[in-house]
Amino acid sequence: MKMFLTKLAKMYFKPYSMLRYAPYLLIIPAVVFHAMSLTGCVSTSPAIPNIYVVALRSNNNTTDTPIQVRIGYFGICGIDEDGTRCQAASGRSVETLAANLFPELQSRNSSSNSTASARRDEIIDLVTTALDLQTRTFISVLAGAAVLFTLGIAALILLKRDVRSPSSWEHPIRSTVIRRVTYGMLFGSTGLVFAASLATSQSAGALEYASAGMSHASVLIKSGTTLQVLQWITFGFQVLFALSVPCLVSYKSPAEEEYKAEV
Repeated sequence: MKMFLTKLAKMYFKPYSMLRYAPYLLIIPAVVFHAMSLTGCVSTSPAIPNIYVVALRSNNNTTDTPIQVRIGYFGICGIDEDGTRCQAASGRSVETLAANLFPELQSRNSSSNSTASARRDEIIDLVTTALDLQTRTFISVLAGAAVLFTLGIAALILLKRDVRSPSSWEHPIRSTVIRRVTYGMLFGSTGLVFAASLATSQSAGALEYASAGMSHASVLIKSGTTLQVLQWITFGFQVLFALSVPCLVSYKSPAEEEYKAEV
C-alpha cells in the first residue's frame, strides 16, 4: 500500500504529469460548440432561436406588423408579434411549416380581405425562400465534421491502447494504419469545420449585402453572427486538440520500457 501511494504521489507531483492530460479537456468545448451550432433554431430553448445562419423578413409594406423567419442547419423559426416558434424543418412541406410557425395563418385562410391575403402570401414567400436556402445553399458540412471528430476520438482511444500494448512493435503495419486513420479523421474534421465556417460567413454575408443593395428585392436577409462565432471557436479548439495528439501518443521502444521498469 505504501509503495502504491509513493508511485501515485510521484506521478501527480511531477511538473509535466497533469499537463500531459490537459489536451483531453479540449474535447469538451469542441463537442459543446459543435452541438450548439447544429441545434440552432431547432427549439425555443433559451438562446437556441438566436443561433441561426440567416434571418429573412419581407421587404414590402403591405402588412403593418413585421414577421421574420430564421433558419439553422436543421431547424427553422417563425417570429411575429405573438412570439417565437421553432421546429426541425426536415421532411416537412412549406404549407406545414408555415402553419406550424405562424398558427394565425389557419384563421387567415378563411378570411378574404386584402390584408389577410397579403400577409399569408408574405409568410409563404418567406418560408419557401428559407427552405430553399437551407436545402440548397447552407448544406450542413459541420455535421460531417462532427461525425469525423467523434470517429477520430474513438480511433485515438484504439491508438492509445495499441501504443501501450507490449506487442505494438511486433505489428508495425497495424500501428501505422491506426495512427494514420486517427490523424486523418481528426485533421479531416478540423478541415471541414474550417470550410463550413468560411463558407457560411461568406455566403451569409454575400446574401445580406445583395439583398440590401437590391431595391426591388422582396426578401431582406440578415446573417447570423452568433452561429459564425460558434463555428470559428469550434475550429480553434479542434486545431489545438489535433496539434496536441502527437504529444498524447508517444511510442516507446521495448528497450526504453525495460529501462523504465528497472529504474
